Amino acid sequence: MGMKKAYLLIMLAFLQIPLSGCGGGSAKTSAETGKDPGSVQSDSGETAAKPHEKKQDMNKNIGVIIDTVADVFKEPSVQSERVTQAIFNQSVTILNIKEDWIQVKVLDGYTGWVKSKFIEKDLSGVNEEGYEYRLVVTTKTKSVYSMPKGGVILKQVVMGTEFSVMDKRDNWYQVALPGKTSGWVNESGTIQVAAKEHIPKTTAADFVATASKLKGSVYLWGGISSMGIDYSGLTYICSRINGVDLPRDADMQYTVGEEIEKNTDLMKPGDLVFFSAKEDLKGISHVGIYTGNSQFIHATKSKGAVAIGTLGDEYYRQRFVGVRRIFKE
Repeated sequence: MGMKKAYLLIMLAFLQIPLSGCGGGSAKTSAETGKDPGSVQSDSGETAAKPHEKKQDMNKNIGVIIDTVADVFKEPSVQSERVTQAIFNQSVTILNIKEDWIQVKVLDGYTGWVKSKFIEKDLSGVNEEGYEYRLVVTTKTKSVYSMPKGGVILKQVVMGTEFSVMDKRDNWYQVALPGKTSGWVNESGTIQVAAKEHIPKTTAADFVATASKLKGSVYLWGGISSMGIDYSGLTYICSRINGVDLPRDADMQYTVGEEIEKNTDLMKPGDLVFFSAKEDLKGISHVGIYTGNSQFIHATKSKGAVAIGTLGDEYYRQRFVGVRRIFKE
């Protein structure tokens, strides 16, 4: 009996070994397998995300700009070329991370590098599903306050900045800010748009009036705001808040809209006027917004600011390539 009992005990211990190997500490962790321990297996054996995680997965490579205006560089260095800019509360697609730099694709289509300190991962303020309306800034600059009718200035923002609307009291909007915070913006110099709708198209006169607000803004290669702006940045941001999405660069803008004859009798305020750097008119290197009487508004490096130019000026007259109309009215 003693031998039989010992034999049975040995066999039971042997049979338990594989069981502990499947469910004990020797099993791989989720980090090792790369799988979420709460994930669901599909019929094919592939891991399917849990329903409440699908949106998070879609947004895992999205960030939000938290500086008033963030420079986007060609390479991860401030010594590199500034290719464009992204503005406060604007979402960007994250492509790569290198030390304290993040490579992103911005709203205007450009890809470049932004300092990581200017990007926040919280998307609650730009999630269209959670809000009915958004607010678009149409003035040169705008202050965001801690309270309606004043308080501390939380942020100074620029033309084209957009916010999700949380509430409204009198003529003040409560808007969502990055980091799960909020602020208050006066309704003057803004337009309210349904959360999922495109900014309504306005008129050529509105387009010219918008550009005029930026007169005197310093010229900055790659800039898109009153803090610094280049010629195609001026036409890009001013058309955008008037409901027309232009490409970021002047040569691409020349492909948009209706071609108009280079005749001031046929041209209208709001038409885009294009120029070449060469007298043989090969290539597009500059763009402005026609204002009438042979004049146009543009961001000019020679004057260092947004200013008025004249088609009759010898330099521009010899380099005048063509006209495009993006606003019919």
